[in-house]
Amino acid sequence: MKTNHILLIVAVALCALSAYSYYDSVQRAERFERGAKFLQNLNPDSIEEILIKKGEDSAHLKRDGERFVVVDAGGYPAKNESVNRFVRDALELSLDQEVGSGESLEEELELESGGENTTEVTFKDASEKELVHFLVGKSQDAGGGNYIRRVDAEDSSVYLTSSRVYLNTRQDDFLDKEILDVEKDQVAAIRGNGFVIGDSDGSLKLADLPAGKKESSKVSQLANLLSGLRFTKHYLADAPEVQGLYFESSVEIDLKDDSGYLVAAATKGDKHYLRLQGYHNAGQLSIAVDATEEESKKVADQLKRQNEIQDFNAFHGSWIYEVTETTAEKVKVTAKDLVEDA
Repeated sequence: MKTNHILLIVAVALCALSAYSYYDSVQRAERFERGAKFLQNLNPDSIEEILIKKGEDSAHLKRDGERFVVVDAGGYPAKNESVNRFVRDALELSLDQEVGSGESLEEELELESGGENTTEVTFKDASEKELVHFLVGKSQDAGGGNYIRRVDAEDSSVYLTSSRVYLNTRQDDFLDKEILDVEKDQVAAIRGNGFVIGDSDGSLKLADLPAGKKESSKVSQLANLLSGLRFTKHYLADAPEVQGLYFESSVEIDLKDDSGYLVAAATKGDKHYLRLQGYHNAGQLSIAVDATEEESKKVADQLKRQNEIQDFNAFHGSWIYEVTETTAEKVKVTAKDLVEDA
């Protein structure tokens, strides 16, 4: 009798466990929907800080006014397009299937924080509170998606994404490396080491061209110096890496709006550096009481441009830029380099 009672209790317990397992599996199936967004409740406008890490790569982005800066790169501005693309790619992650949960599974699928091949992403709000914290692990062998899980959620289930996950993880992926982008048709004159290039009949020409000589291709190259001018690395002006630099070569590039830029170049070993400063030649500006609408607009545009130059110097005066040899050689040209036999 006692044995039958024990068997009855075991049978009831097994039935209850089976019913719970079935109920739980149904509930989990209801919670999961193939194709659902992984971060469906994240509001991108609330993101004020982004931390990314994968092995030796990392990037720390933080909102500063209307844009993000790369905190661990001296607070240098991030490229808005790159930040927006990263957030968009994260928001578009969709799920293909629920895999399971547990420490052994997380280890097997490289979903542990700090893993060499694990991408770790944290989004924070203005109060530095975590909005989302998730990990991207190994990809499916068959060429499908990646395994992924939320660290901050109560449900720590592992999911497989619908497609392969590609998220930028390096500082360089986010830095805004463009210093200036001034087209050739905005240039009025260029002055350098023993030469002047001026506007002649709507085009830039080398002044005082010697008899029997013609302009070399370096004239056009120099005229395009400020078009898409980019750096490869950046350093604070007092950084030890750039101490003792001698900026022996420079060019002044006047623009048609009375502003311009002084670009100086230095070389140290096999590396090349630039230092930039803007200027404005209009002097003290004011709008006369009896000025016409056209005159008022011209002065207003010049005042705006003066402010832009001041902002440019306030920022770029703190930095020295490493550039390619090709870029540096444009600044180092002499009068002799700009001519060739006719």
